[in-house]
Amino acid sequence: MGMAPGGWWLLLAAVLVAAVAIGVLLYVQLQREAATEPDSLETLKQQYASGEIDETELETRADRLLQYEP
Repeated sequence: MGMAPGGWWLLLAAVLVAAVAIGVLLYVQLQREAATEPDSLETLKQQYASGEIDETELETRADRLLQYEP
């Protein structure tokens, strides 16, 4: 005895729901990872605060970044 013809539609629907759910989870994870990376200006501020660069270097690099930032 085989499955009724309507059974295949249920199986297909379940596979599609699972695929969409996996896609949404991957998208959310990638967005979360992208949001946790510090931006360039934040990195410059941290370098200035730790004494790695001086104020002149901070201003020069920040101006350059802001000039090319979309």
